Amino acid sequence: MNLRQKTLLLTTLPLLGLLVILYGSFSAILQRSYGRLEQQDAQKNLQRVDEVLAGDLIQMQSLTEDWAAWNDTYAFIEDRNTDYIASNLTKYGFESLQLNVVAYVNRQGRIVYGTSYDFKSQSFSPVPPDLAQRLTPDSPLMQFPNLATHHQGLITVNGQLMLIVVEPILRSDATGPAKGALVMGRYRSAEVVESLALRTRLDIDLYPLIQGALSPELEPILADLKTQPPRASGGPQTLVHPQAADRLAGYTLWSDVYGQPQALLEVNLPRDIYRQGQISRHYLGWSLVGTCLVFTGGMLLLLDRVILRRLVELSQAVQQIGRSNDLTQRVQVQGNDELSDLGDRINTMLGELQISNEQLAEEQHKAEQLLLNILPASIAGELMQTQVAIPQNFDEVTILFADIVGFTSLSHHLSPIKLVDMLNQIFSAFDSLAEQLDLEKIKTIGDAYMVAAGLPTPRQDHAEAIAEMALAMQQVTASFQSVSGEPLQIRIGINTGVVVAGVIGTKKFIYDLWGDAVNVASRMESSSDPGQIQVTAATYHRLKDKYWFEERGSIAVKGRGQMETYWLRGHRPEALFCPLRAGSTAS
Repeated sequence: MNLRQKTLLLTTLPLLGLLVILYGSFSAILQRSYGRLEQQDAQKNLQRVDEVLAGDLIQMQSLTEDWAAWNDTYAFIEDRNTDYIASNLTKYGFESLQLNVVAYVNRQGRIVYGTSYDFKSQSFSPVPPDLAQRLTPDSPLMQFPNLATHHQGLITVNGQLMLIVVEPILRSDATGPAKGALVMGRYRSAEVVESLALRTRLDIDLYPLIQGALSPELEPILADLKTQPPRASGGPQTLVHPQAADRLAGYTLWSDVYGQPQALLEVNLPRDIYRQGQISRHYLGWSLVGTCLVFTGGMLLLLDRVILRRLVELSQAVQQIGRSNDLTQRVQVQGNDELSDLGDRINTMLGELQISNEQLAEEQHKAEQLLLNILPASIAGELMQTQVAIPQNFDEVTILFADIVGFTSLSHHLSPIKLVDMLNQIFSAFDSLAEQLDLEKIKTIGDAYMVAAGLPTPRQDHAEAIAEMALAMQQVTASFQSVSGEPLQIRIGINTGVVVAGVIGTKKFIYDLWGDAVNVASRMESSSDPGQIQVTAATYHRLKDKYWFEERGSIAVKGRGQMETYWLRGHRPEALFCPLRAGSTAS
């Protein structure tokens, strides 16, 4: 094994060890970070469903309280006026209020009037016996320590979950004595759960905690939730279980009106954050491998030029002198370091050998022994410090993609210098607009331009800022077209949604975005028409009060199916003095 091979081995092995250590440590950090983000995202979605349920309960409580604290209801408990029933408890009333059960119970615990309504058959039936048995005088539902007390929550009626509110019947001025109680209930049927899923945009399943209702797979989940300690925030216990590489499920318990677990909520979510974490780990590994190869190659090249080659030349020169026995020759000395000192010593030794033939053999022997014992110099290694940024999740971001239509065709009659200069002027004007509107330019790819609002610092007016940017970009493009005489048009797509943003790689850092909202924004640009600004429904609903839109209709979007889109045309007259447009035109 020669000196170069030894140097390669001694250089590569430590770097490979360092590569393994860095990848292992950074990979563990990334995995924990993305895992924590995934858990937090799942818990947020579970909390969203809880908030929707709480909103439904508040709505029902307000409705029940309005009916219970009413002089007509107060009198109905005594006189049982049929006009009250005919005026208020009709099919239309039940359907408009989304009620399944209404019951009027007097102070003796007897149901003065009660009925149940089925939305599918549009027919009335008596109050379910399972519910009527709970409306006795000694039932907790009928106990009111004071006139402001009411009961609300979930119960199970005939194997179905029901939202129920029980209010004391009072006069219209909320004074007593209470004549009884008003009970209103709404079933949590499959249709209601489906409506809840549409409102939250989540895949939801709800399982009542009755005998035989849970599958064997869900029984361990229920047991784990029941054994969890109470959360510090006071909210319900939650549990997140990965189901597969592309799907996870979050679970939480819904309590009944008595505070006991009544239903198991399951929310199925795609593992987008986990998938992005895997991609980041791959990028990290390849970046470290590339860095190792470049660093090793560069260091070996420097070692060869600075040390190894000079050692080889010095060795060859000494060997040549030894073979020729011409002591008048000298080795060539370069630089001012240990190797040059060695060359000087060899030359001094040769001079001394030249003085005396008697000393030549001895000195020559010493020189040969010295050359045989020459070892390479020590090798210094450099530790590279790699920065790793933890991605952030943004719930409200508006993204704009723009593409200059017809720019590629200009390359056929414009020189490359003029073509690039024109693109530079246009994008410089776009950059100035982005700076004035405090937007975050993400990147340019060829003649495409990407900008976003709402990150890295969240802002409430992100959609308005992007709308101003899009309209101003149209003006800039039109101005360049009139000045240059070239057929330039811009095609713009806008979307609003959730993204993950962060910095990846170890060289040439770039701040980039990931997520379905980014893909949809790109599709909006690619499916737009030249000179038009196409926005999604999510962006339209945020801007419709301040900007003028034209409905395009439903279009096919790759990966998303049919989507409702709109053309952004300009500002509404009443929003003419929008503060975002102050100084928003490019100079």
